[in-house]
Amino acid sequence: MPCHRVAWIAYLAAAVAIVSQMSSVLSVLEPEFAEPIPNVTIPVGRDVSLPCVVSNLGNYKVAWIHIDRKMILAVHKHVIARIPRFSMAHDGQKTWLLNINGVRASDKGIYMCQVNTDPMISQIGYLQVVVPPNIVDDESSTSTVAVREGLNISLTCKAKGNPEPRIVWKRENGFNITVDRRKKVEKQHGNVLNLTKVSRDDMGSYLCIASNGIPPSVSKRIVLDIEFSPTLVVPNQLVGAPLGTDVTIDCLTEAYPRSISFWSFQESRNMIFSGSKYHLVVNEVGYKAHMKLTIRSLSPEDYGNYKCVTKNSLGEAEGSMRIYEIPRPYQSPKSTSGLLNGVAHTDLNKKHLFLLLFAYILMPWPFT
Repeated sequence: MPCHRVAWIAYLAAAVAIVSQMSSVLSVLEPEFAEPIPNVTIPVGRDVSLPCVVSNLGNYKVAWIHIDRKMILAVHKHVIARIPRFSMAHDGQKTWLLNINGVRASDKGIYMCQVNTDPMISQIGYLQVVVPPNIVDDESSTSTVAVREGLNISLTCKAKGNPEPRIVWKRENGFNITVDRRKKVEKQHGNVLNLTKVSRDDMGSYLCIASNGIPPSVSKRIVLDIEFSPTLVVPNQLVGAPLGTDVTIDCLTEAYPRSISFWSFQESRNMIFSGSKYHLVVNEVGYKAHMKLTIRSLSPEDYGNYKCVTKNSLGEAEGSMRIYEIPRPYQSPKSTSGLLNGVAHTDLNKKHLFLLLFAYILMPWPFT
């Protein structure tokens, strides 16, 4: 057989062997996942991309499935789910990205990436969506709560979020919370704040603060009103003042709801009003009020009993005080010589003292 023919046969045999080896290699290079899908935690409202990295994909297809919703989201580059916030992207090599814009709480769950081999291969990743706290007004106490003094009251505050929010109560003014009459705390934990036998000192604004580690924390302000009938204190029941002078009398009141307060003279229930004769001032701080009445240029008719009266829907209180006449304090007549006369008088006293001392020295002593 000619040599060149032998060489040609040998070449064909080698080529067949190479093709056979290539077929064997190609049959081994099936699709496989090059990286796992990461578990992702993201705040609600943000954008997120979940990667599925596949080697040797060839003519196979990649699909994304939301396991919790039992929904096929996308196959290859086509989005199947009719959710505009979802889209697919491919980097031209191995990575297939499922993009979610404006993540919602309902997007959380298990996501599966599949490749349609036989048998099918798949891998999963978990999307955790964290949600900052939000107070649920419908399940919380109203912004203003009223209760009679001495009774019990419960304030409620509910919040939603992921993770589950924690609730802490504080007083807006920084005072301690009186949980019961024997226990006071700076803050109290829990959805419900129980207050027993409330007093007027418990009145004010309470803050329900919800937090779960995802900013921002939120709070709700609940104003607690303690209702009670008026009480009244008269600091001075007897006040003396000379004719022609001005005098001020006062009383201290506490009441809630806000009371109507006025002054009267003698047994009359007629109100005294501000004018040329009277000047009225009321200083209010919360449920407390300081009532002041000034009577100008006292005349004999102004002496007698005065009453301060305060009343609200729960009751009334009154206090009495008496203004009586006292003489004007004595004032010695002023010298016409003024300061010079005072100096001369002082010098005279010194001279008199010197003469007495001199006479005492010259006085003969008795001998025994």
